Amino acid sequence: MNLTLRQLRAFAAVAETGSFTTAAGQLHLTQSALSVLVRELEREMGVQLLDRNTRRVQLSEAGREFLPSVHRLLGDLTSAVAGVTDLRDKKKGLLRLAAPQLMACTLMPRVIAAYREAYPDVDVRLDDTLPEHLLVGVAAGDVELAVGQDMAVDAAAIERRTLFRDRHWLICPPGHAFAKRRKVRWHELAPYTFIAPTRDFRQRVLPELGPEERAFLLRPGTQEVSYMTTALGMVASGLGLTVCPTYSASLVRAHGLQMMRLESPDFHREVCVYSAARRSLSPAAASFVGILEQFATAQPKA
Repeated sequence: MNLTLRQLRAFAAVAETGSFTTAAGQLHLTQSALSVLVRELEREMGVQLLDRNTRRVQLSEAGREFLPSVHRLLGDLTSAVAGVTDLRDKKKGLLRLAAPQLMACTLMPRVIAAYREAYPDVDVRLDDTLPEHLLVGVAAGDVELAVGQDMAVDAAAIERRTLFRDRHWLICPPGHAFAKRRKVRWHELAPYTFIAPTRDFRQRVLPELGPEERAFLLRPGTQEVSYMTTALGMVASGLGLTVCPTYSASLVRAHGLQMMRLESPDFHREVCVYSAARRSLSPAAASFVGILEQFATAQPKA
């Protein structure tokens, strides 16, 4: 059986109006075209749905039985189309995101606020997580997007887009000897306790350092923590120095700390957005990536 939407709409219009002429006008069809659609439907069904005479059109017994089902089908289709249209236009929907704890409390709230201003009816849920767990939700389908610093991915499972390249800055208390400096070199950190802001920081930065700086980071006195907020709290209490990316400047200021350029060498990391490979983004996710890219363009040049 091969029923069409046009046939069902034609039958419903005639049944509701009791007139081929009136129904044809409602559907913007000629009366002959409407009659053809109804006859095709009856042929496919194998039963007469309308009793016709010169004065009026009435539903047959089969037609009366069939009409409520047609109304439900057309109503469900209208609702389904409206729902998809709302998703397309971001009038509704749910977007689940993941980001490491530092990014989740600095960059992401600003991006989410801008997104909600543009699309207030999309519900955005943010999962703050450890960097090493960032991609778990994407792989499992629990989140659609993850935003964080660059990491190795299985290209068959995870797609990565680079948003911007960010540098790391030295962080110290306002009364520190470096506080009034515009820039500091890595070798100048040797007399001070260094607080590595994440568990993988030393592993990432060591290949870019010379022998003297590597020895400094590997010495027993170097602290290593899991969260940037822990590192900043320790710096604020005079327990050492740390580094952080540009986008965390608001958190640094909230702790009353100073940022200065750290160089020789510069240490940069890419900030990326991750999604499931070979899976198209929902309209809500695609528009969120667009706003992320606007924020990336506005980032200070590293």
